[in-house]
Amino acid sequence: MGMPGQSHHIIVVAQFADPNDPRNASGPAGQPGRYKVVFVFSRPGYPLSPENRMAFSKDLKGDSHLAILPPAFVTPENKNSTQIRIRAQTSDGQLIFDGYPNERGFLGKIVLESIDAQGFDDAELNAYRALAPSLSNWSLQRDVPMHISQTDSTEIATGNSRTSLVNPYLEAAWAVPGSGTMTDEFRPYASFYREALSSNSAAYQFLCFFKMIEGIQARRGRLNAAAREENREPRRIIERLPSDTAACEGWLKAIFYGRPDWDQMSLEEIFPREVVGNKISRVVESHLRPLRVKVAHAILDSGEPTLVADEGLDIQKIMKWLPLTKCIVRRMLKNEFPADFLPFVAEDGTVKST
Repeated sequence: MGMPGQSHHIIVVAQFADPNDPRNASGPAGQPGRYKVVFVFSRPGYPLSPENRMAFSKDLKGDSHLAILPPAFVTPENKNSTQIRIRAQTSDGQLIFDGYPNERGFLGKIVLESIDAQGFDDAELNAYRALAPSLSNWSLQRDVPMHISQTDSTEIATGNSRTSLVNPYLEAAWAVPGSGTMTDEFRPYASFYREALSSNSAAYQFLCFFKMIEGIQARRGRLNAAAREENREPRRIIERLPSDTAACEGWLKAIFYGRPDWDQMSLEEIFPREVVGNKISRVVESHLRPLRVKVAHAILDSGEPTLVADEGLDIQKIMKWLPLTKCIVRRMLKNEFPADFLPFVAEDGTVKST
């Protein structure tokens, strides 16, 4: 369930026998109180679990390139140590993190035993913001990636738990046109799309997809300017998001071939309620472009860095708009390059007869 390649959560909510137990009031979002947060690390390119398998942090050892304790790293000072400790000073006071090694002595997990938060999102975000400067410093000083593979959080009052996971991509049959070549204008878009899907950075994926949207907009402007110079009627393409669930499924079938039926979770993830039925151009200018400016400002602006990437990228907002951005790209490509992109798929998702 959910959009392939995107980050999701699995939440376990306890139900207590006494219906009047106040702990039953806590739901999937959590409620104000104390939380425990666990960050599990992995070496990029080496997942901790097989595809389509998941586990909570208690069943994972974690791994990284940072040796913290024996047998990987041995000094007279640490030979009897069991963990490392990181103290982070925040606006809400000091937070204490403990880093635990795997059996080889490499950092596998970092645990924050308690943080005051409004819910799961708030606990994980504030814990990450407090820890991120240390991770960035270690990465720079020792030239190693510090990749968080998953984040678990537990509501201490109830025992309710949440873990993060990235949905694997669906397997696909080799159903492509048997003949024909890509046009020179289409090839850059195909390459940017592959670049986006090959990255595990949501910010980079978003920039790749938005670059494709900007490219198509620029192409349309160029072709329309040429048409006016030649006294031809410019093309007018009105692209609009669907307005109800049935229309959403039909809209997606035209741009994703051979995919199983769309589940409700995926539809809600792709189409935020505030933009359902809107013109795509309006969504791009009102929601996607401001986010692109913020991401680009954090990463690409010349001069001295003025934003901390860990905070300036606003990953939660990127994750909200990334699925729709990807789908908008596919819709625009189908309209712009009908001979190159899914030329055999009709608007109702069926294969065109030849």
